[in-house]
Amino acid sequence: MSDVTILLFGDKSAEDIKLMLESLECQVVYVVSAEEAVGKIRELTPDLILMYLGGDGIEAVSEMENLEIPLIFLSDHHDQSITPLLSRNMTYGYLVKPYDEDQLKFTIEMALSKKELERKLQESEDRLKDNMDLAKLVYWEYDIEKDIFDFNDQFYDLYGTCAEEEGGYQMSSEEYATRFIPPEEQDAVAVEVAKALETDDPDYSSSVQHWIIRPDGQRRFIIVRIKIRTDENGKKIGTKGVNQDITELKMAEEALNEADQRLADIIDFLPDATFAIDRNGRVIFWNRAIEEMTWVWSEEILGRGNYEYALPFYGVRRPTLIDMVNSPEDEIKKEYRKFERRGKVLTGETEVMLKGETRTVWINAVPLEDSKGNYVGAIEAIRDITDLKNAENELKKSLEEKDMLLKEIHHRVKNNLMIIYSLLNLQSQYIEDKEALDVFKESQNRAKSMALIHERLYQSIDLKNIDFGDYITTLTTDLYHTTVSDPEHVKLELNVEDIKIDINIVVPLGLIVNELVTNSMKYAFPPGESGIIKVELYRENDKIVLKVSDDGIGLPEDIDYKNTSSLGLQLVNNLTAQIDGKLELDRTHGTTFTLIFKEE
Repeated sequence: MSDVTILLFGDKSAEDIKLMLESLECQVVYVVSAEEAVGKIRELTPDLILMYLGGDGIEAVSEMENLEIPLIFLSDHHDQSITPLLSRNMTYGYLVKPYDEDQLKFTIEMALSKKELERKLQESEDRLKDNMDLAKLVYWEYDIEKDIFDFNDQFYDLYGTCAEEEGGYQMSSEEYATRFIPPEEQDAVAVEVAKALETDDPDYSSSVQHWIIRPDGQRRFIIVRIKIRTDENGKKIGTKGVNQDITELKMAEEALNEADQRLADIIDFLPDATFAIDRNGRVIFWNRAIEEMTWVWSEEILGRGNYEYALPFYGVRRPTLIDMVNSPEDEIKKEYRKFERRGKVLTGETEVMLKGETRTVWINAVPLEDSKGNYVGAIEAIRDITDLKNAENELKKSLEEKDMLLKEIHHRVKNNLMIIYSLLNLQSQYIEDKEALDVFKESQNRAKSMALIHERLYQSIDLKNIDFGDYITTLTTDLYHTTVSDPEHVKLELNVEDIKIDINIVVPLGLIVNELVTNSMKYAFPPGESGIIKVELYRENDKIVLKVSDDGIGLPEDIDYKNTSSLGLQLVNNLTAQIDGKLELDRTHGTTFTLIFKEE
């Protein structure tokens, strides 16, 4: 007991007690006057006071009573006059001579133990009060025999009043109902109270919720929890309970219900047939659109499980897309051939039987999750796309027919151009003048370059665009073989990318290539001269660049390529303007024409 400090208050006759305390290893503070005792208590705050009843000890009791320190009285003999002192809360023991050390030790330990229990009890009560305040809970009791309610300050705080205004902490049941329960709520409360008063079950409990109106007009919503009170013999003597202010919870619940109702109204008026299921597969929503689609009304199917919702579509109970939102793809493939998963959204397309008719439907399904991400159900939207699919098929058929027609047109144009080519070729056989013959051959090449474009188009899948790199390769190679008389000395180099070009640009561009390449092949290299003709095609940022160059004798300086009598260069300039291009000439090393244009 070395950590226990004891104040010993008495005269010299208490010396024997002091020795006992010291033998118990207590820290002893010995005083002999009431004034000294009060001063030491306030200075040291001892764990325990031992007070000898002789001298002015009794006078000091009133001074010590508010210090909340356990007090043990010591006396030379039993004295009935101190009985009132023993009944005070501060008194924890009473010892009479002869003092026994074991008895003294036991009494001190019991006093300290009792004080510790009281401290813990007070802490528990304080925590209970704090928690009740935090939870807005107030306690009350009702005595059946007296017809009296007992309240406290916290109870009155809940109702926005106080004991002074209500005339105290007690009132009859009639007064309670009149003052604190609105008339429209009294019947519901009376039913629950009557049940509690009539039952013989000691473990009975019930609750009722209702609005209250405070004196300032503020409305609050409370829950009243009722239990039975019994005496030590188990006899019912009344009720007890707690009232709790749950206004914020009620408002949140009403707001949630309103939000749920708004969401339900939105879903109900969605144009797509929509339904939802809970985690157990029971239908929790079935909107108007799905009623019209299936002729199954919501009141017939809400709450149904066991794949009831599959019957209107598939004629059998089976998993549908809504049941597979969390399933692996292998399992989905067993029921749906066409489906796609994007994040948590599962989309599929299938044929179903609706009202005795096979229809094609598009389906979207997504899981429903709570705030913690737990699966709580799923929702599915269904759209009848039969008419859309039929229109799509008709459009495909129409496009195929148009493609065939366009291919036939391109084929006939190509044939007509080749007929012109052949006629020019036949006619050229009767021309002896070299210049006239060159004109004929140039016209033949122009007709052939256009025929080649139309040949590419009717052979192509894409009738609007043509692979111009492949076209240039074919055209220039053909020109090389028909125009260059000495292929050993004049070489052709091609560096062209595979670029798709719109047909509106291809025809004039093909003629430009024809003119520029023909000019290089005819005039760049006199007989006996060697050189290279290059053709390049590539993209540069958002533009396309065509280069035709040669390292031959070059274009004469006195020729202005933009203002010339040459039919070929006139064609090149006019066709460049037609495609909104830019034509540049470089005479540094031979001749290089650069055409820059934007891709449509």
